[in-house]
Amino acid sequence: MKLMKIGLALTTSVLAFTVAANAQERWSIATSSTGSGPYINGSAIAENVNSKQKELSVSAQTSGGFNDNLGLVASGEVQSGLTLLSELGDAWRGTGKFETLPNAKEIFAPLRRMFPVTTATFQCVVLAESGIKSFDDLKGKKLNVNVPATATHAINQNLVAAFNMAFTDFRIFEIATSGSYDALSNGIVDATCNGQPMPSSSVLQVSASKPVDVLPIPDDVFERLNEAYRGTMLRVSIPAGTYPGQENEVATFAYPEVLFVREDASEEAVYAFTKAYWEGAQPASPAFAQVSVDHAALNVDPPLHPGTERYLREQGLMD
Repeated sequence: MKLMKIGLALTTSVLAFTVAANAQERWSIATSSTGSGPYINGSAIAENVNSKQKELSVSAQTSGGFNDNLGLVASGEVQSGLTLLSELGDAWRGTGKFETLPNAKEIFAPLRRMFPVTTATFQCVVLAESGIKSFDDLKGKKLNVNVPATATHAINQNLVAAFNMAFTDFRIFEIATSGSYDALSNGIVDATCNGQPMPSSSVLQVSASKPVDVLPIPDDVFERLNEAYRGTMLRVSIPAGTYPGQENEVATFAYPEVLFVREDASEEAVYAFTKAYWEGAQPASPAFAQVSVDHAALNVDPPLHPGTERYLREQGLMD
């Protein structure tokens, strides 16, 4: 009889544990392809959140990339996604590259912002031996702006416009980031401008054999660029000596990658996710280093999800 009671007690405990485990809500973050930067970042975010709470079981999900993530979340196929903050706003408004998408504003109307998680620091890199110190010096020379239809290409175009210049002022190359630093090292281009974590392993690799410099972005140029991106850019600097050959601190900018959800996502789930992320140990990657919880309170489109807003109010970051 005693053995039967013990067996019954054990069975009851196992069932209770199973029910509790099954009650955990599964939560996916749409990222990009396996092994990509967004996938690695999404996995780090999931690990962070899972370590601090038990309500959600968070995992990174492969996808076709940032544009695909917007549709996956808007249609309710996944709970959350990663994309650029500027492009999330454009999708929600039906502006920018989404102007030509039929019914874009209606399709993406359900999207709501959670918070920025990483930044890509814009770095216009030249070889130190070139003597190029500014965009004025770069005029007429070989500038790589990345391949068309990428966010980097668009940012380069808007940056050049913010300098009151045009692509016709340069000899433009359209080489993907993956090949751009070999092109710089081999003299195919004089400068390449890309958004990457800071410090960039690619730039460090070039500078190990050929010292480099990074071109500064003056305040007035940044203000015009940030206005074009509706206040979604962050002013940052690259400390002196980050790369061999870069002797001075360099003023530049960064653009955040943001987590987003649908408006009908559970307030309790979004709150639990937000609280766990910001109160846990932040991922170690340099991509996360320039973002703080304060940046979640930026007054930009689309509106915050109520779950994130609730957490920010608790922290005194919103009225």
